[in-house]
Amino acid sequence: MALTLFAFPVLGVYYPHMVAILHIGDEILSGSVREANLHLMLTTLGNLGYGIGEVRIVRDDRDEIAAAFRELREKYEYVLSAGGIGPTHDDITVESAVAAFDVPAEEHPEMRSFLESRYGTPLTPMVRKMAQLPRGTSVVGCSEGHWPVIRWDNVFILPGLPRALEDKMRRISEILPPRATVWSAELFLSADESEFADWLDTQQPATPGVSIGSYPVYGDYDYRSRLVVRGVDRPAVRALAARLREYVEQRGWLVRLGGEAEPTS
Repeated sequence: MALTLFAFPVLGVYYPHMVAILHIGDEILSGSVREANLHLMLTTLGNLGYGIGEVRIVRDDRDEIAAAFRELREKYEYVLSAGGIGPTHDDITVESAVAAFDVPAEEHPEMRSFLESRYGTPLTPMVRKMAQLPRGTSVVGCSEGHWPVIRWDNVFILPGLPRALEDKMRRISEILPPRATVWSAELFLSADESEFADWLDTQQPATPGVSIGSYPVYGDYDYRSRLVVRGVDRPAVRALAARLREYVEQRGWLVRLGGEAEPTS
C-alpha cells in the first residue's frame, strides 16, 4: 500500500500552485535505504512559491504507481516523482506512467542517443527499454551529459539517487514558472511550546493566508522552541510577526529573530 506522509484531505478538488511529490520504491518503505531527497524537493519548490499538497510513498507495484500518477496529476498543478527509472527489474516507474497516462510507449530518439552515449553500443535490452517513454514525453538536458529531466504534461519523472536528483531539482527550478514569493519570519524562544500554545491558537484565525508553525527544539541550543510565520502577503507576515514578538518580549522569552521578524533599518 502507499504511504501518505501529509496531504490535504479534500478529494475531487484541483489545487493550483500546488505540487505533489511521489516517492517510489520498496527500499524506502522497508527502511533498507534512508530517504534523503524530500527536504531538498520541499525547499526547492517552496523557494519557487509552490505549496506542497501531498507527499506519497508507493511500493514497486505497477498498478499502485499508475493509480498514484493518475490521481495526483488531476489534483495538483505539478507532480514530481523520484525513483524507479534505472536499468533493473524493479525500476518500473516509466512503464507505470504509460499505463497512467493512457498513451502508448515509444522509443524517444533523444533518450536513446543519451543512453548510447552513457552505456555504449549496442544497448542491452534492459538499458534500451529506458528509451521507451510515454508518447508526448519531452526530455530536458540530454546534451549536457547528465541524466535528463523526463516530463509528460504536468508530471516530472526524476531519478531517486540523491546526487542525480539534486542536479534535476536545479533544472526543475529553471523549468517551473515561479509563483508568488513566500515570506517568512522566525522567532526563537526560551519558552516551551506548552507555555504559549493556547494563545497561539487564538492568533492563527485572525490572519488567514498566513501560517504559524511552532516547533520544539531539543539539544544544546540557546532556545527551546521556534515560531515560523509564512505567507505570500509580506505586510501580513510582518504584522503577525510583530504581534508575536510583542507578546513574547513582554514575557522575556525572546532569544533572537530571523527573516521578516527582524527590524528594518
